[in-house]
Amino acid sequence: MLDIDKIKEFMESEEGKESINRYAKKLQRKEEHMNRWVQKFKTRCESDLDRSIEKLIGKYNSDEYRDREYKKGFQPREELLWIVWNYAKRYCKRCNENTYANQFTGEMYYVGSYIIQIMHGQGSILVINKNKSK
Repeated sequence: MLDIDKIKEFMESEEGKESINRYAKKLQRKEEHMNRWVQKFKTRCESDLDRSIEKLIGKYNSDEYRDREYKKGFQPREELLWIVWNYAKRYCKRCNENTYANQFTGEMYYVGSYIIQIMHGQGSILVINKNKSK
């Protein structure tokens, strides 16, 4: 059973404050890291978004990649797609076409001739579809 008073006492202690500060700094470093990679993606890939996205889709959908990730004990990670997602949020037009959405869809963006969306359930995943209207 959680004791709220003990949690409050810990959070107000020096140790608790240091713990919160360490966690805040960790989140800040993670955000700065993502921002650097979004800028690199923009610089390197913006001139040919479709080809870049197709390469990423090919990589992450390959049996070789999936098998290697499972052997390492991971659900296949798609870290580069999260860079594309953050790029889309920052630089791309929001998509409101219900054709691609479902009850789990959070947001969607046009990226080149693709639509990227985030879906939330027990976790969050990214789905990329070719824009049928292009």
